[in-house]
Amino acid sequence: EQHGSRTGGRDKRVQRSKTDAHHSSASPARVPRRKPSQKTRAQPTIDQNCRICYGEFTQPKQLPCLHTFCQNCLEKFVNPKLLVECPTCREETQLTVLGVAALPDNLAVGILRLSKDHEASSPAVQRRGNQRTISESGLNIGDPLSMKRQLQISFSNLEEFETTFQADIQELSQNINNTIERKMEELAEKKDALGKQLKKILKDKLELHENWRSQSEDLIERIDDEKLKESSAQHIMEMNTLGNSFGSLISKMDRMCAEKVSFDPNSLSLNLCKQSNPMEETKVARKASQNKLPALSTDFYKVATLEEVRKMKWQNCLQPRCAAICPWTGQIWVCSSGSREIAIFDSDDTFVHSFTNSAFLFPCSIAFKIETKEAFVLDKRQSSIFVISPSYQVTRSIGKGGKKSGCLNSPAAILLDNKGRLVVSDHGNDRIQVLETDGTFVAYIGLHHQEGGKGYLQDLSSPGGIALSVDGRAVAVADTGNNRIRIYSANSGRSLQCFGMRGRANGQLEKPIDLSWDTQGHLLVLDEGRVQVFTEKGDFLRAQKVTEHLNGMSAIGQCVLLSDTYSVNKMIWKIK
Repeated sequence: EQHGSRTGGRDKRVQRSKTDAHHSSASPARVPRRKPSQKTRAQPTIDQNCRICYGEFTQPKQLPCLHTFCQNCLEKFVNPKLLVECPTCREETQLTVLGVAALPDNLAVGILRLSKDHEASSPAVQRRGNQRTISESGLNIGDPLSMKRQLQISFSNLEEFETTFQADIQELSQNINNTIERKMEELAEKKDALGKQLKKILKDKLELHENWRSQSEDLIERIDDEKLKESSAQHIMEMNTLGNSFGSLISKMDRMCAEKVSFDPNSLSLNLCKQSNPMEETKVARKASQNKLPALSTDFYKVATLEEVRKMKWQNCLQPRCAAICPWTGQIWVCSSGSREIAIFDSDDTFVHSFTNSAFLFPCSIAFKIETKEAFVLDKRQSSIFVISPSYQVTRSIGKGGKKSGCLNSPAAILLDNKGRLVVSDHGNDRIQVLETDGTFVAYIGLHHQEGGKGYLQDLSSPGGIALSVDGRAVAVADTGNNRIRIYSANSGRSLQCFGMRGRANGQLEKPIDLSWDTQGHLLVLDEGRVQVFTEKGDFLRAQKVTEHLNGMSAIGQCVLLSDTYSVNKMIWKIK
């Protein structure tokens, strides 16, 4: 009751202190305390370290006596009867079968540790190392009077924090102002320096121009003086000297007029550089226009070159002669005369497999009939045509050696025309024959009846490769023996065009052995060490050097397949 009378007139509400004088009234000495009775257990302060291992708590466990220790440390004090004696107050505690692990965790230790780590990592707290916190003055949870006292202390701490925080803000504001003022001074100095640099550049440039004008005026006077002199050896030498000086001055003026001053806003610097050369711009524009040219057009061939993509070969590859696309699989078939086999490649140029037949002696050319899915392989030494089934078996042969109609003599190439007939280059008989797929003779190409019915007149001499135009109306023949190209009607056999003469100059031919049409109606011709491109009328467009002594050539789209000794070289037309 006396305690109540002493405090009855005091306001029970805790008010925030506004002056330093009021702090003394809220100090711990003036806060009334209840005397602990014998039945009330004193609340111990929270230790920061275990009193057994003297290290930071690991799995802190709290005994009924409210003392806290590490779980591993406390397990050392458990006797066989599951009794544990507090190392601090010696009070015994009966444990359950779960042992020390069943004791409650001291959550206050975790809260204290998190608060301590957060405050230690805060730069503001590091600057205020001398400021006392609740954890430093001792945290006591559970006692109302103790919590009230600690809250009153917090008011004072918060006042101190606000004062320090305001001081920090003012310090930062001052630092910002100082930094901006320093930067402005540096920018002002940089501005003055750039202005001086600009004036110097302008001065030097004008002096250089004035010097050029003086040299030009002197040269004009010298030229006028030399014009009045009589022609002599010395006069000629002097004029040559004047010409050199003139060229030097003109070049110097071009360089002076090409200079330009630029400003880099990021680095705040001036650069004296050359403007782009109009000639270079013209070259770039020309290159861009070339890249826009339609592929395989007349203008395209004038600037394009052949570049090798890869070599198509397999283990037994020897003397490949011809490459053609199978229309129903999209695969590339290659006739290899040296290894007496047919190799097949996928559309990505991957080797798939090869097949052969005991009848093959010198397979040199191939054609396909899509209606029956049959392949026709021409054998030069057998002077016959072998028909291949979709299972790669030889089902029959067409033709035999001889000079009669339907007979062959060292044939060089074969194709299938739009009417489904076989067109064969009969190399040894100097003619082109048209046959049905069963071997029946249809007509000659390159042979004309003489007047009076006394035999034939021959246009061709040792014909080589043959090719069918895209529209199927014309057959082009490499007239190897006559060093020229002949174009015939595929329907009537009438001669449409003839061009070429022997020679190694552009447009001339040196033993053309093979040819092929591209998709735009241009004719590619393979002769000794080069591929030449002609229009359908025989106008020369382009010559591209290639390996000498090649065996054959095929054009597939923008690619050209060149048959070499041990591989088929895949080339492509490109503009560099």
